[in-house]
Amino acid sequence: MWVNRYASSSVIYAKLAEKYAQLDKIDNQERTGNFNKVDRVELSTAPAQYDEQDYHRVLNKFQQKDNETRAHEQAHAANGPTASGIVYNYQMGPDGKLYAVGGHVRMDTSMPKDPQAASYKLGQLQRAASSPNELSGADAQIARTANLNKMLLHSLGESNAS
Repeated sequence: MWVNRYASSSVIYAKLAEKYAQLDKIDNQERTGNFNKVDRVELSTAPAQYDEQDYHRVLNKFQQKDNETRAHEQAHAANGPTASGIVYNYQMGPDGKLYAVGGHVRMDTSMPKDPQAASYKLGQLQRAASSPNELSGADAQIARTANLNKMLLHSLGESNAS
């Protein structure tokens, strides 16, 4: 029984060595360029059919969205304590360039123990979340939460003072 086990493992190792040799041969062929590649891209010889006005209209929309997105995220970052830099989501425009079509900035939501410092920071978070002209759903939620937490903080401070 032990002999068969060793014999079968040596057969397996021999087959593995054969497969490794085949893979090495393929790698060498790819490096030297003697490999027949199946993937081909055939470009049409017909002239491109597009309307120049449509091209510029779409390009202007990409540029406008990029400007709006950058201004929106920079307004958040400029008006509050951030925990990271701005992260943009990009999409390729018709001219082959990348345009920002979305983004986010992480705000530092850690709260100081001092009630006055916490109130100040909640005010910053509220201003940062509501600073852009057009609020996203997430922006509005953050602004509401900061406002509610600030009111809660003030009510706790008033009840402790009594």
